[in-house]
Amino acid sequence: MPSPSLGEVLRYPTAARPAVLQGKWLGQDGRRALAATAPASVLEGGAEALAELPSWVARHARQYPAGAAIGFLSYELARFFETLPLVPDERLPDLSFAYYPRLEEFPRQDLPLDKTPVSGPQETHACFDERRFTQGVRKIREYIAAGDIYQANLTERVTVRLEGIRPETIYQRLAGGRASFRAFLKSPQQTIISNSPERFFRVSGGRILASPIKGTIARSDDPAEDRRRMAQLLASSKDRAENVMIVDLLRNDLGRICRYQSIQARLWEVDPLPHLFHLVSHVQGTLRSEVGLVEILRALFPCGSITGAPKIRAMEILAEIEQQPRGVSMGAMGIIRGAPETDQLEMEFNVAIRTMTVRDDIAVFNVGGGIVYDSQPRAEFEEMRLKAQPLLEALGVGALPEQRAVQACAREG
Repeated sequence: MPSPSLGEVLRYPTAARPAVLQGKWLGQDGRRALAATAPASVLEGGAEALAELPSWVARHARQYPAGAAIGFLSYELARFFETLPLVPDERLPDLSFAYYPRLEEFPRQDLPLDKTPVSGPQETHACFDERRFTQGVRKIREYIAAGDIYQANLTERVTVRLEGIRPETIYQRLAGGRASFRAFLKSPQQTIISNSPERFFRVSGGRILASPIKGTIARSDDPAEDRRRMAQLLASSKDRAENVMIVDLLRNDLGRICRYQSIQARLWEVDPLPHLFHLVSHVQGTLRSEVGLVEILRALFPCGSITGAPKIRAMEILAEIEQQPRGVSMGAMGIIRGAPETDQLEMEFNVAIRTMTVRDDIAVFNVGGGIVYDSQPRAEFEEMRLKAQPLLEALGVGALPEQRAVQACAREG
């Protein structure tokens, strides 16, 4: 019997919990995809599931050495690491992993780009309009001026009611963008679709690598203008300063779990995507021998690039302004292979930006950006719309509406 294609795996029923990872996961070069179905076990929940995660992974890694755990961490999981005013989405577990006995590899070209027209209009709601977004930016600037924080990553929640479009079609459309850490996880409760370009961290051979993104500019169809914009991003003092703030935050976070003298940073590289350029840096170190899976998550989660600095105070301020759970969006998705606390452990997580949850024919995601004292509200709003554009196009929506009633999102939330 011939093996299924990657497109067929995406269409497997929810009971099979199909999982697909594309891009640079676990050192892949982007030319192949990892996929799995029919897990042997599923672990979901909150604090108890988090505590059980290392032993659960170790037990299944011994039983299925060719397999791996694949799943997600909701942003609100952070309340189990620090005292934070985070209210979870009651319909989502804080943590969800499935252990698959075997991983399959597929060539990248096995997933055709789906350009099927969407039947019917897509109804879009945003949790706050440009006026409220501007108020949020100004409030963050007040906190910065008062010395509470240096930066905060303000997001807007977008809700799209789907008509005539399936989750696998959305993913196939996004896959054409070639983001480095794309993911598709289908379960009986929901489907998670990620078009993330950002590595949260990778662990391999006792080393850990984080690759934060801060700094974005739109690309141009004109080659000369495109090169000029890339040079503009690299030279931008604002973007470089934002990037360094998060690099410093991650150096401190890694200092909690690494041999401190081993931590090194490589600054300011450009990651090209079809719609935009990103400014990315890399921070790495050698893990201390006593550090395990939960200790890594406790030290790093959530990623500082989607919180701000200092992390805890920024998260408190963002909870006050956004007043909505972020869910998987701004959390993390990842794969764990090999037993924790052994040399065989290898794992990688993305930062779940450009990531949506689809449930009951409704897609929900957060999108935003880092706010510093000299941020201009209109420019930040336009950058947020730019980041949302690929997701909206995949959903059959032309653009993020500039004005939407707050009550509309509340009805969905």
